[in-house]
Amino acid sequence: MEAVKPMLAETATEAFDDPNYIYEWKYNGVRIIGRKQGGSASLQGRSGADFTSQFPELADLAKYINASSADIDGEVVCLGENGLPDFNRIQNRIGKREPLVIQNMARQYPATFMVFDVTAVEDYDLTAGGKAQATLMQRKELLQKILVPDGVVKLSPWVDGKGKELHQKAVDLNQEGIMAKTKNGLYYPGGRNKDWLKLKVPKYANFVICGFTKGTGWRQDMMGAIVLGKPENGTLRWVGCAGSGFQLKVLQDLFQALQTIRTEDSPFPPGTKVPDLLSWVRPMLVASVKYYDITKTGQLIWPIFQRVRTELTPEEV
Repeated sequence: MEAVKPMLAETATEAFDDPNYIYEWKYNGVRIIGRKQGGSASLQGRSGADFTSQFPELADLAKYINASSADIDGEVVCLGENGLPDFNRIQNRIGKREPLVIQNMARQYPATFMVFDVTAVEDYDLTAGGKAQATLMQRKELLQKILVPDGVVKLSPWVDGKGKELHQKAVDLNQEGIMAKTKNGLYYPGGRNKDWLKLKVPKYANFVICGFTKGTGWRQDMMGAIVLGKPENGTLRWVGCAGSGFQLKVLQDLFQALQTIRTEDSPFPPGTKVPDLLSWVRPMLVASVKYYDITKTGQLIWPIFQRVRTELTPEEV
């Protein structure tokens, strides 16, 4: 039986309590399917790539699994001095190829495999398409029976029903966020499913207002969203548009203020691709924005307007 691709999660924005869910940490590391076959084990990444040689401290993974064969799902992280996952440390482990470099990084930034699911045991397929399909809580119970936790392999903790409390802990500890998973949910390999939700801790930053888009619907006589720029290397880089988070009075006042600084010239470098129906403004105002992540191309994910920072100048961003 081939190792499955990891199940993925949909995104939610607000933490919630629900007795039909359990809640876990959202680890910021490397997603791994650990596979035991006989006396050896291998590590498969999310894309199917082999990560076995990347983490030599997990070479004895097989002895931590009390079954002749099994596929376990989890995240490989590097813990900081505070005992919490440190993304900067795991970044130092990714992409290394030279054996001596890998060994040195393993000593400097030791990895821990946080295991939170099991997809197969003794050739029984526990996923949604398998004959032995099992709910999340059935898989959790089985995982507790077969996993032998130690310093390098740990069972990921979870809490029952209290998502708001755990999410607040993630905020307080500056962690990435939490996962919410339905107790009766099945494991769907390789795709996103609402039985798993990721709730990231929001981030806040200041950006320069560079323009606005045309409003639609009840906003047709006002603006739709503000265009955001980030100062970078002496110029401004487009990072997205924020159209939510406005109270009506704030929206009206800001729209009126932007009318007085409109310009025909884009503040972005030539060739910057931005949405159509834009009106440019001179980059004079700063907005505080909440967002949840940044794409590989540098755009904000779910930017939400907070307020105009009248006390800041663009040069201070």
